Amino acid sequence: MAAKDVLIRRIGSVYGVPDLSSGDDLRIGADGRAAAAGPDQDRGNCVCIDARALTLSPGWIDIHTHVYEGVTDIALDPDLIGPVQGVSVLADAGSSGHVTFPGFRKYIIDTKPYGIFAFLNFGSIGLIRTNVIGDFETDDCIQSDETLRCIEANRDVIRGVKLRACRVTLKGRGIEIVHRASAAAREADLPLMVHIGEPGPPLGEILNSLRAGDIVTHCFHGKPGCIIGDNGRIIPEAYAARERGVLFDIGHGGASFDIHVGRRAVLDGGFRPHIISTDLHSHNINGPVHSLALTMSKMLACGLDEEEILEGVTAAPARSLGIEDYQSGILGREARFTLFETVENEETFFDAGGNGIEPARLFRPRFTILGSKVISCG
Repeated sequence: MAAKDVLIRRIGSVYGVPDLSSGDDLRIGADGRAAAAGPDQDRGNCVCIDARALTLSPGWIDIHTHVYEGVTDIALDPDLIGPVQGVSVLADAGSSGHVTFPGFRKYIIDTKPYGIFAFLNFGSIGLIRTNVIGDFETDDCIQSDETLRCIEANRDVIRGVKLRACRVTLKGRGIEIVHRASAAAREADLPLMVHIGEPGPPLGEILNSLRAGDIVTHCFHGKPGCIIGDNGRIIPEAYAARERGVLFDIGHGGASFDIHVGRRAVLDGGFRPHIISTDLHSHNINGPVHSLALTMSKMLACGLDEEEILEGVTAAPARSLGIEDYQSGILGREARFTLFETVENEETFFDAGGNGIEPARLFRPRFTILGSKVISCG
């Protein structure tokens, strides 16, 4: 059956799409390209969406997930957390190392009709049995030359290097492993994404070693050695890193987001995250994380406004992944949109420590548009 055009009618509001305004219509041809449409546009042979109560934004991006299903013990089927949840692009954060990446590409990345990118684990085998078989089980798991060769052969989908810089992973190694991972990322001209959590090297030392474009994920965790120092204030190294252009990412996860740390950082310290991601995996999809939309909603309770939150799931991660073309020059390009609403909320949700969160409103995705394909969100 021939593909039909998609007509999105009377868009309620628009974020991040300069070609469009509230009340406009948008037509997506059978070739998947988007074009402005007049109010008298022929509706024949179209899939029509009444968008009067919806906001249209560039397709949402979740830059921290685990989707190497069948290999990594915590991985999810990416179809569970992608377009059906309003997310047009997923990035896997270190599930595969250079040894296991070929299977990730062949069986996951290349089989999906939406974008999946990777931060390649600096440990050779990546995540196999999380926190049992370590990323750096032995020194033989550190093979910078092989990591760089894997990146060079897969630059179209590998967009960074991932390092878990915490005690359970580093097994007594110090800041030197951060320097080695950083050197590899610099040689590849890619960002380094650093997981912070259970204290390994002191956070200040980790932050001092990062450069512009590198990403600190789990930035609002509440474990010892977090971004809030012993004096109750954000540590100075965090401000300095931010000033240098280091990016800070939520990476909610099952153990890595504390609402009190987030509120103190944002409301008291003026320290606002750049990127909002989930760290979704099989141990947290049923709570406390659930989805990118809910993580976005929790950020309202941290003190971020709606525009900051949308920036954190569209333009900011797109820049980090080097896929700005997914987010700009909307008209005349292949469509990649999320249509969503925000609704009033009276329900209590939870951070990673069991603290209750009651955001005033919830982001609720309704449709993901990928080319001429319309995916309804559950």
